[in-house]
Amino acid sequence: MKIRSATRVAIALLSAVGATAYAQENPFDAVYALMTQDRGPDSPGCRGCHIGPEPAIGPYFGDTQDEVLNTFTVDRPDLIDGGRGSILAGFLRDGLMPQGGSLWTDCELELLYAWLDTVAPTLPVAVAAEAAR
Repeated sequence: MKIRSATRVAIALLSAVGATAYAQENPFDAVYALMTQDRGPDSPGCRGCHIGPEPAIGPYFGDTQDEVLNTFTVDRPDLIDGGRGSILAGFLRDGLMPQGGSLWTDCELELLYAWLDTVAPTLPVAVAAEAAR
């Protein structure tokens, strides 16, 4: 478990440092690196549920980075509509995903938000919650 935690912290730190050190060409790279960690109690990853060679649990996002990005931006943009107030951001922020995994840290959520800011307009969280009712 400690190795997974150290790996997770290293990915988040390196991604955050890289993002602040220079303008990252594709902010989805850091998000995909987090999402593709194998699911488990000490992992924020989606691999094995939503990401993998075939559907397993819940909505299927794809297997490769291009497939997952296409799912969010073309096939299921409803998951990211509203940016920081989107369904995806809310599920990760509120701990509804990953099921049975560890919550995304503030640093990891900031990587998600940085990507969402580039692909989806952001609604304030309160506005998005009201719209969902």
